[in-house]
Amino acid sequence: MRSELTLIVASVLVAGCATATYPVPALPPPAEAPTYYAPQIEPEYRFQIGDALSIRSYYDAQLNQDVVVRGDGRISVLLLGDMLVVGMTPDELGTKIRDPYRRLVGTTDVTVSVTRSAGTSVYLNGEVKLPSLLPMDGNLTLLQAVARAGGTLTSADTASVLLIRGREDGTLTVRKVDLEKILRNEAPDVYLQRHDVVYVPKSEIAQVGQFVDQYINAIVPHFVQFQFGWFNNRITNRNPTVQLIP
Repeated sequence: MRSELTLIVASVLVAGCATATYPVPALPPPAEAPTYYAPQIEPEYRFQIGDALSIRSYYDAQLNQDVVVRGDGRISVLLLGDMLVVGMTPDELGTKIRDPYRRLVGTTDVTVSVTRSAGTSVYLNGEVKLPSLLPMDGNLTLLQAVARAGGTLTSADTASVLLIRGREDGTLTVRKVDLEKILRNEAPDVYLQRHDVVYVPKSEIAQVGQFVDQYINAIVPHFVQFQFGWFNNRITNRNPTVQLIP
């Protein structure tokens, strides 16, 4: 792990020792990357660790129960025991529960709903006044998130803000966003998605080696990594996108 990071850092520093830049591509314009700019509506909600679920039966109230998705991604269901539910939709879980219940108690109905979502949040760190884990109570832009964190410090390099985002295949992509252009109305604001991490680096001292080393150890706290599922990542440098691969 350490040797991989050292090779990455060394290659970047050799390629650009005159200026300390991140090996991270800039955010493409809206026409090339619309998902970063337009509010995204998920077609289906999928359970996250910490979600509170309500299981209800109209015909058999004894099956009614409230459960929370544990750290291992499972819930405990009456009569059925533990079930792995992370990544499932409410309809999928309802079907998974309904069929065995019908074999146990006869014809019955079961519906599943989310009463509290713990997975809709973003994390801000770096040169902001209040590093925060922010709940997403609607559409949230990068500029709004920074404002909620009290704004940037005078030492911030607002032209090189890093946006770390997960993808469906489990990889994490890193993009560089010029917040100064957004503030000057020269570029559109960026819409954040759940589990995004925004890191505002320091000017002058935010060098590649420091960033790569501190990303794993300091930028994202362990409780956030646990909630977002970012444990045991390794860093690779794949053009044109830097990826963190579980």
